[in-house]
Amino acid sequence: ATMDLKVSLEDVYKGVTRTASVSRRVVCRGCRDLRPGSAAFEAKCAGCGKCPPEIRMVHRQMAPGFVVQQQEQAPSKDYCKNDRAELEAVVERGMADGAVVTFERMSEQLPGQIPGDVHLTVRVARHKVFERRGDDLHTEIRVSLREALTGFDKALTHLDGHEVRVRRAAGAVTKPFEVITIKKEGMPLHKTPSQAGNLHCRVVVDFPDRLTDAQREAVAAHF
Repeated sequence: ATMDLKVSLEDVYKGVTRTASVSRRVVCRGCRDLRPGSAAFEAKCAGCGKCPPEIRMVHRQMAPGFVVQQQEQAPSKDYCKNDRAELEAVVERGMADGAVVTFERMSEQLPGQIPGDVHLTVRVARHKVFERRGDDLHTEIRVSLREALTGFDKALTHLDGHEVRVRRAAGAVTKPFEVITIKKEGMPLHKTPSQAGNLHCRVVVDFPDRLTDAQREAVAAHF
């Protein structure tokens, strides 16, 4: 069985445990040995019903010396019921969208068969500030025209709440849509969370709609 496990970008940045509820068919152990309608059956197996027909292999003789193996359905002697299992899924730091968390033998049961696995596929929701690309994070910061021309120091709140400073030194001119890269402030690497990708900040410059006469004259005098 395959299900989606919805998480946030903060979850895969910090790591988290999520509970997933799975409804499945399980075999009622011991019910086949009790007489339906008896007190013991009602006490233990009241919520159980007959399991689906079982598939068994039989040998049939098609002609003298010619025997084939075939599958056939046979009514089950066992009882089954629906059960809800709570699975604790550990979302590790740095896990990618589409990663799979597997719970072995937790799928539906049938008499005489090994249950299959339950696969939870990690689905990371879109974030309003950061975009993940591989192990790197991308975001935008907005600066005024004055800041673009004279330098700036901006505070950016990261996914776990810590503050990242995005700076341009005084006198450094920042062009519109220039990208400032901050090393090791991206996503933690899955399986190696002590290492991290980079954070790329795309700078959007807010130009004024118009200049006053004095501003226009000042620009003309200095450029």
